[in-house]
Amino acid sequence: MKHTTYQEAIAEYDLKESEQALLLYAHYGRAIYMGQALEQQGINMLAIDDIVKNEPESKEAYEAIWAKYDHSKQMIGVMTTLLQEAYHINDIDMEEFREVLAWRNDLAHRYFRYNDILFSSTAGRKRMIKDFVDFTNSVKSVEEKLAVYIAAYNRTAGITTESIAKILEERKQEWKDKVIDDSYDSTVKYN
Repeated sequence: MKHTTYQEAIAEYDLKESEQALLLYAHYGRAIYMGQALEQQGINMLAIDDIVKNEPESKEAYEAIWAKYDHSKQMIGVMTTLLQEAYHINDIDMEEFREVLAWRNDLAHRYFRYNDILFSSTAGRKRMIKDFVDFTNSVKSVEEKLAVYIAAYNRTAGITTESIAKILEERKQEWKDKVIDDSYDSTVKYN
């Protein structure tokens, strides 16, 4: 599934008649994953802004900031308003971000309920794939725009590529020898 256009997706769909349902679900899964990753990116941006502004002095204070956002039930409007203020995101780009997040919610919570009949025909399944590919491309577009705002924010806040790499490496080292087996509870963060 390396394609990014509807035409490429349909070409693959038409070639694999026996796997059409599987391919449709793969496109749906990728769309949901990318939507979740985009939403998490917004949460990460808020937490980082909080960390930059409050400069936590202990690991506990640092983790408390992340926990505040990890368990937040903020509505999309509240979250995006805070992001827009912190990262100076223009109105057009923020509206696109809000629309994609709302679309993600529709895909996750209502899409199949409202479009289940589409699954019963070839044309309907192709339309569903189009929806998923279009959504995925919209997420990519928003991510590219957010990357520009994040880079500007990082420059202003003094966050360097090296400091980010250092934090990521520290996190990887913490998890390097962690045992992940059947007893691991993946519904709890970093248990």
